[in-house]
Amino acid sequence: FTRTTPRTGTMLRSTATTLWRRMAPAAQQAMPAMASVSFARSFSATSPSGVEEGADTAAEAAKHAPPLRLFGLPARYASALYTASSKAGNLAQVQEEFRTVLDAAKMDAKFRDFLFDPTGSTTKKIAGLSEFCDASNFTETTKSFLTVVAENGRLAQSEKIYECLEELTMATNNVVKALVTSAEPLSPEELVKMQTYVKDFVAEGATIVLECKVDKKLLAGFTVGIGQSQYMDLSLLARIRQVQRELEKPL
Repeated sequence: FTRTTPRTGTMLRSTATTLWRRMAPAAQQAMPAMASVSFARSFSATSPSGVEEGADTAAEAAKHAPPLRLFGLPARYASALYTASSKAGNLAQVQEEFRTVLDAAKMDAKFRDFLFDPTGSTTKKIAGLSEFCDASNFTETTKSFLTVVAENGRLAQSEKIYECLEELTMATNNVVKALVTSAEPLSPEELVKMQTYVKDFVAEGATIVLECKVDKKLLAGFTVGIGQSQYMDLSLLARIRQVQRELEKPL
């Protein structure tokens, strides 16, 4: 899927953080009136497509349906956003804008606390996010979606929602991301072998993107997570735990 260049993404996130710092005082005093909230309700967390039943023909619904069936609350929000963005024809832009908000939260502790603190005022969060999106010239799709996530008290799930959205958009382009966690950094030769290993678990012709992490607690070996559906644990730690369970069984 289409993405902005690293330089453009950096500029967007920097601009977003600057805008937040400038508008934060106003957001703290904002009134609850929000004209976009009614539109935001179209992102229904209880509907797989995120739109009202009967609003589309079966063919139209299928055209914009997510390419994967993911499970869990974050996946339901991500599926709703995918469908709405697909209909609006701005999926790549919405994904980039969503990522910009999350990256801005990582860079600015006050912004992060404002968004994710469960004791914070929902009204202020909605008003702040709305003003943030307007100042950043975000699409109405992104603005409305973030508004309803805030209204439903699910902003703390934003990173997981984004990960599900990313999985859906990658699947649209037959791209699969595999998270590989190893006890030690993998060598170039080991990365090539890992690509071959993962191919056995994905659709033929899929492009595999490896995301590598190091966790010394594994002691040796590795784990592989492919989307939400597949997880393989070939670490020494897993083997040790298996042996411990066997030893703890009554004779």
